Amino acid sequence: MERIRAQVRQQQGDGRSATPTAKPQAPRRVDAPAAPAPSSISSQEELARLHSEVKVALEGHLQTGQLNPRHPGLHNDAVQFLKKAMRRSLTWYTRPLHLFQASVIRALQHVNTVLLRQGETLQSQGEALQRQGETLQRQGEALQNQSVALRQTSEQIENQSAALRQTTEQIQNQSAVMRQMSEQVRPLRTDVTALQTRYEELDLKLRSELDKSHAHQGARLDAVQAQLGVVQEQLRQLTAATRGKERDFRRLKQALESGNFTFQQPTAPTPPMFPSEIQHENEFDYFLFEDHYRGGEADIRERQNAYLELFRGRDHVVDIGCGRGEFLELLRDNDITARGIELGTDQYLLCREKGLDVVQQDLFTFLESQPDASLGGVFSAQVIEHMTASDQLRFVSLAYQKCSPNSPVLFETINPECVYALVHNFFLDPTHVRPVHPGTLKFAMESQGFRNVQLRFSSPVSDKTIPPLALNGDSESLQRFNAAMTQVNELLYGNQDYAAIGWK
Repeated sequence: MERIRAQVRQQQGDGRSATPTAKPQAPRRVDAPAAPAPSSISSQEELARLHSEVKVALEGHLQTGQLNPRHPGLHNDAVQFLKKAMRRSLTWYTRPLHLFQASVIRALQHVNTVLLRQGETLQSQGEALQRQGETLQRQGEALQNQSVALRQTSEQIENQSAALRQTTEQIQNQSAVMRQMSEQVRPLRTDVTALQTRYEELDLKLRSELDKSHAHQGARLDAVQAQLGVVQEQLRQLTAATRGKERDFRRLKQALESGNFTFQQPTAPTPPMFPSEIQHENEFDYFLFEDHYRGGEADIRERQNAYLELFRGRDHVVDIGCGRGEFLELLRDNDITARGIELGTDQYLLCREKGLDVVQQDLFTFLESQPDASLGGVFSAQVIEHMTASDQLRFVSLAYQKCSPNSPVLFETINPECVYALVHNFFLDPTHVRPVHPGTLKFAMESQGFRNVQLRFSSPVSDKTIPPLALNGDSESLQRFNAAMTQVNELLYGNQDYAAIGWK
């Protein structure tokens, strides 16, 4: 008890060490194992060891002053009673120990918490450093991409330099071509002069033959006129070719002088002659209008049957503006693969009901989507008069571009040389935009490169012609009058339709 009192006085004193007569027995504790070298264990393992030591200390603190169990009996009861009495009498000594141990344990727990928080802080700082490293890596990749872009820009500059060199070579080559064309024009002019001289000689020969013999005038005149017609046609073609060469020469010369090698100047599209301004199908029931005025489907098939021979043995024929599908039915019945293009919804649905291959699409969109030289032929009846002049020329050009060689292309339309057809048929339809003269359409097709372009007229107005005048006596005046009336009949009541047919 004296030793215990001395220990208590030492703890309550000013902190100086009091030397007791004998050292009291220290309370039981668990010795901590020797800490390993810092280099041999990680920080996480050290924190785990500290946590384990705190747990052991806490358990030891809880066991302080506990009674050891013994076998039941009188001896155990006496020992337990004695221990309890001693524990009550030593409360003034064990309470400070409990307080001290609890404070140490709380301090160790706080140290553990602080170390854990510092570990989390270090981990977050490590993650931040890792993100900064990734950012630096991305910046390095961006710099690498910029370096690649700079190399590509350098290559582009080199390619542009090569292109400029090629342009210089092209200018030199075109200068050589211009000289060659100039040399080619000279013999053409000589040929034109020779043909003109030949024409004059034939004309003189014709006049001479007429003067020499009236008996054989008819037969020889026909032969000479036929020969004269051939020479005139050759002269016309050669003159046109010469003028075309001269035009190309002038264009090339201007391009070389100005440095602009674009020969085709953009022009505004030709406005419609009679704009309909109908914006939607609901504004005008064209399906019923066509049924009423165009004629029955059987009649249209009979008229279009005359064009069937042009497309026999061919594939991939396209009917532009197929309408109710009369010509598509003729092609199908004769084992000719064909597709129809129709923008009108009612006509498109009727063709689908017939089982025909039809696409509802604008004709220019469809043709421009097809590969060049891929179509086996183009048929278009009563469509081109619904376009402006610029679209008509564009239609002819696309048809030539998309057809394969030796393919037929047919454009059927109203004949404006027939006054009855112009007044009765063209102006009847409010969707018509511009009539196409036969000569204009033939020239447009020839200009695009179509061969053997021919005009085929059809549907004459035979029931309205003016009959010839019949009088007693056949005078010269009467013959001239009837001949004039024949021309009037052709002008007023001639063929209502015509087809321009050409071959690529």
